[in-house]
Amino acid sequence: MSRLRLTLSALCLALALAGCAGTIKSAATPSGWQKLIREPDRKRLARLYSAWTRSLAEAKAGGSAAQLAALGPLVLPDGSVEGNFPAPGAYTCRTIKLGHRANGKGPLAAKNAPPLMLLEPVPCSIGADEDAGVLTFMQAPGKQWLGGRLFPDDKRLVFLGSLALAGETGVRRYGADPDRDQVGVLRPMGENRWRLELPWPNWQSNLEVIEITPA
Repeated sequence: MSRLRLTLSALCLALALAGCAGTIKSAATPSGWQKLIREPDRKRLARLYSAWTRSLAEAKAGGSAAQLAALGPLVLPDGSVEGNFPAPGAYTCRTIKLGHRANGKGPLAAKNAPPLMLLEPVPCSIGADEDAGVLTFMQAPGKQWLGGRLFPDDKRLVFLGSLALAGETGVRRYGADPDRDQVGVLRPMGENRWRLELPWPNWQSNLEVIEITPA
Protein backbone atom coordinates (compact mmCIF):
# COMPACT_ATOMS: atom_id res chain seq x y z
CA MET A 1 0.00 0.00 0.00
CA SER A 2 1.60 3.29 -1.12
CA ARG A 3 -0.25 5.49 1.34
CA LEU A 4 -1.53 5.31 4.89
CA ARG A 5 -5.07 6.68 5.08
CA LEU A 6 -6.56 8.49 8.05
CA THR A 7 -10.31 9.06 8.08
CA LEU A 8 -12.92 9.09 10.76
CA SER A 9 -13.40 5.39 10.21
CA ALA A 10 -9.70 4.82 10.87
CA LEU A 11 -10.03 6.52 14.22
CA CYS A 12 -13.00 4.29 15.00
CA LEU A 13 -10.93 1.27 14.00
CA ALA A 14 -8.22 2.36 16.42
CA LEU A 15 -10.81 2.39 19.19
CA ALA A 16 -11.96 -1.07 18.20
CA LEU A 17 -8.37 -2.28 18.50
CA ALA A 18 -7.95 -0.80 21.99
CA GLY A 19 -7.86 -4.20 23.59
CA CYS A 20 -5.36 -5.84 21.27
CA ALA A 21 -2.08 -4.42 22.61
CA GLY A 22 -1.14 -7.90 23.79
CA THR A 23 -1.31 -9.24 20.23
CA ILE A 24 1.74 -7.28 19.03
CA LYS A 25 4.07 -9.98 17.74
CA SER A 26 7.35 -10.71 19.47
CA ALA A 27 8.81 -11.02 15.97
CA ALA A 28 9.02 -7.21 15.95
CA THR A 29 12.59 -7.28 17.28
CA PRO A 30 14.61 -4.15 18.07
CA SER A 31 16.50 -4.66 14.81
CA GLY A 32 13.32 -4.26 12.74
CA TRP A 33 13.67 -0.51 12.22
CA GLN A 34 17.41 -0.88 11.61
CA LYS A 35 16.63 -2.77 8.40
CA LEU A 36 14.35 -0.02 7.09
CA ILE A 37 15.87 3.29 8.12
CA ARG A 38 17.67 5.35 5.48
CA GLU A 39 21.26 6.34 6.28
CA PRO A 40 20.54 10.11 6.44
CA ASP A 41 17.74 9.41 8.90
CA ARG A 42 19.97 7.14 10.95
CA LYS A 43 22.33 10.10 11.33
CA ARG A 44 19.44 12.39 12.28
CA LEU A 45 18.37 9.95 14.96
CA ALA A 46 21.93 9.63 16.25
CA ARG A 47 21.98 13.41 16.71
CA LEU A 48 18.79 13.52 18.77
CA TYR A 49 20.51 14.85 21.88
CA SER A 50 22.18 17.59 19.81
CA ALA A 51 18.74 18.59 18.53
CA TRP A 52 17.56 18.91 22.12
CA THR A 53 20.47 21.00 23.36
CA ARG A 54 20.59 23.31 20.36
CA SER A 55 16.84 23.83 20.21
CA LEU A 56 16.47 24.54 23.91
CA ALA A 57 19.36 27.01 23.78
CA GLU A 58 17.76 28.81 20.83
CA ALA A 59 14.37 28.96 22.55
CA LYS A 60 15.88 30.38 25.74
CA ALA A 61 17.93 32.90 23.77
CA GLY A 62 14.72 33.91 21.99
CA GLY A 63 13.04 34.85 25.26
CA SER A 64 11.03 31.66 25.87
CA ALA A 65 12.68 30.51 29.11
CA ALA A 66 9.49 31.01 31.14
CA GLN A 67 7.38 29.05 28.64
CA LEU A 68 9.89 26.21 28.68
CA ALA A 69 9.85 26.12 32.48
CA ALA A 70 6.05 25.92 32.43
CA LEU A 71 6.19 22.88 30.14
CA GLY A 72 8.34 21.06 32.69
CA PRO A 73 9.77 17.58 31.98
CA LEU A 74 7.99 17.47 28.63
CA VAL A 75 10.78 19.61 27.17
CA LEU A 76 13.72 18.19 29.12
CA PRO A 77 15.99 15.71 27.28
CA ASP A 78 16.03 13.43 30.33
CA GLY A 79 12.42 14.09 31.31
CA SER A 80 11.07 10.69 30.27
CA VAL A 81 10.38 7.86 32.72
CA GLU A 82 10.08 4.10 32.55
CA GLY A 83 6.58 2.95 31.74
CA ASN A 84 4.20 1.29 29.33
CA PHE A 85 3.70 2.24 25.72
CA PRO A 86 0.29 3.47 24.53
CA ALA A 87 -2.33 0.90 23.61
CA PRO A 88 -4.26 1.23 20.33
CA GLY A 89 -6.97 3.84 20.67
CA ALA A 90 -7.87 7.50 20.23
CA TYR A 91 -5.54 10.16 21.59
CA THR A 92 -4.91 13.90 21.60
CA CYS A 93 -1.60 15.28 20.29
CA ARG A 94 -0.02 18.64 21.07
CA THR A 95 3.01 19.62 18.99
CA ILE A 96 5.83 21.80 20.32
CA LYS A 97 8.33 23.11 17.77
CA LEU A 98 11.75 24.03 19.15
CA GLY A 99 14.68 25.79 17.51
CA HIS A 100 14.97 27.71 14.27
CA ARG A 101 15.53 25.64 11.14
CA ALA A 102 17.57 28.13 9.11
CA ASN A 103 17.78 25.88 6.03
CA GLY A 104 14.31 24.37 6.26
CA LYS A 105 12.63 22.98 3.17
CA GLY A 106 9.18 23.39 1.69
CA PRO A 107 6.38 25.95 2.06
CA LEU A 108 6.26 25.62 5.86
CA ALA A 109 9.89 26.67 6.38
CA ALA A 110 9.16 30.22 7.53
CA LYS A 111 12.41 32.16 7.72
CA ASN A 112 11.27 34.24 10.70
CA ALA A 113 9.54 31.49 12.66
CA PRO A 114 10.04 31.84 16.44
CA PRO A 115 12.26 29.24 18.16
CA LEU A 116 9.34 28.03 20.29
CA MET A 117 5.88 27.34 18.86
CA LEU A 118 3.02 25.65 20.72
CA LEU A 119 0.42 24.30 18.32
CA GLU A 120 -3.21 23.60 19.13
CA PRO A 121 -3.99 20.01 20.17
CA VAL A 122 -5.32 17.75 17.41
CA PRO A 123 -6.84 14.25 17.32
CA CYS A 124 -4.47 11.38 16.72
CA SER A 125 -4.56 7.61 17.02
CA ILE A 126 -2.44 4.61 17.87
CA GLY A 127 -3.19 1.51 15.83
CA ALA A 128 -1.81 -2.00 15.46
CA ASP A 129 -0.11 -3.28 12.31
CA GLU A 130 -0.41 -6.94 13.22
CA ASP A 131 1.24 -8.15 10.00
CA ALA A 132 4.41 -6.23 10.87
CA GLY A 133 3.99 -6.76 14.61
CA VAL A 134 4.26 -3.05 15.42
CA LEU A 135 2.15 -0.12 16.53
CA THR A 136 1.20 2.73 14.20
CA PHE A 137 0.80 6.46 14.85
CA MET A 138 -1.40 8.84 12.87
CA GLN A 139 -2.52 12.43 13.30
CA ALA A 140 -5.80 13.77 11.97
CA PRO A 141 -5.44 15.73 8.68
CA GLY A 142 -4.55 19.40 9.09
CA LYS A 143 -2.04 21.97 7.88
CA GLN A 144 0.61 19.32 8.40
CA TRP A 145 0.22 15.87 9.89
CA LEU A 146 2.24 12.73 10.52
CA GLY A 147 1.74 9.04 10.10
CA GLY A 148 4.00 6.02 10.40
CA ARG A 149 5.03 2.95 12.38
CA LEU A 150 6.51 2.52 15.87
CA PHE A 151 9.17 -0.16 16.31
CA PRO A 152 10.22 -1.69 19.66
CA ASP A 153 13.71 -0.64 20.74
CA ASP A 154 14.40 -1.40 24.41
CA LYS A 155 12.71 1.28 26.59
CA ARG A 156 11.54 3.34 23.63
CA LEU A 157 9.77 3.00 20.30
CA VAL A 158 11.47 4.19 17.11
CA PHE A 159 9.19 6.08 14.73
CA LEU A 160 9.60 5.83 10.95
CA GLY A 161 6.99 7.86 9.12
CA SER A 162 6.22 10.71 6.80
CA LEU A 163 4.63 14.17 6.69
CA ALA A 164 1.49 15.18 4.78
CA LEU A 165 0.33 18.73 4.02
CA ALA A 166 -3.05 20.44 3.89
CA GLY A 167 -5.31 19.13 1.14
CA GLU A 168 -3.56 15.78 0.83
CA THR A 169 -5.60 12.69 1.47
CA GLY A 170 -2.95 10.44 2.97
CA VAL A 171 0.58 10.08 4.30
CA ARG A 172 3.29 8.61 2.10
CA ARG A 173 4.95 5.45 3.33
CA TYR A 174 8.34 6.04 4.93
CA GLY A 175 11.07 6.13 2.28
CA ALA A 176 8.85 7.28 -0.59
CA ASP A 177 9.93 10.95 -0.32
CA PRO A 178 13.11 11.75 1.64
CA ASP A 179 12.04 15.37 2.17
CA ARG A 180 8.86 14.18 3.89
CA ASP A 181 10.39 11.35 5.91
CA GLN A 182 10.27 11.77 9.68
CA VAL A 183 12.18 9.77 12.28
CA GLY A 184 12.09 9.91 16.03
CA VAL A 185 11.53 8.09 19.30
CA LEU A 186 8.50 7.69 21.53
CA ARG A 187 9.03 7.55 25.30
CA PRO A 188 6.72 7.35 28.34
CA MET A 189 6.32 10.56 30.35
CA GLY A 190 4.24 9.14 33.20
CA GLU A 191 0.84 7.55 33.52
CA ASN A 192 -1.20 7.99 30.31
CA ARG A 193 1.31 10.45 28.83
CA TRP A 194 3.97 10.01 26.15
CA ARG A 195 6.11 12.16 23.91
CA LEU A 196 7.32 11.65 20.36
CA GLU A 197 10.69 13.33 19.74
CA LEU A 198 11.45 14.19 16.09
CA PRO A 199 14.98 15.58 15.50
CA TRP A 200 15.94 17.78 12.53
CA PRO A 201 12.57 17.45 10.73
CA ASN A 202 13.61 19.41 7.58
CA TRP A 203 10.79 21.93 7.91
CA GLN A 204 10.16 24.57 10.56
CA SER A 205 12.30 23.61 13.52
CA ASN A 206 15.29 21.65 14.80
CA LEU A 207 13.17 19.49 17.07
CA GLU A 208 9.49 18.66 17.29
CA VAL A 209 8.02 17.23 20.48
CA ILE A 210 4.52 15.73 20.28
CA GLU A 211 2.76 15.19 23.59
CA ILE A 212 0.33 12.25 23.39
CA THR A 213 -2.49 11.83 25.92
CA PRO A 214 -5.76 9.85 25.89
CA ALA A 215 -8.64 11.57 24.08
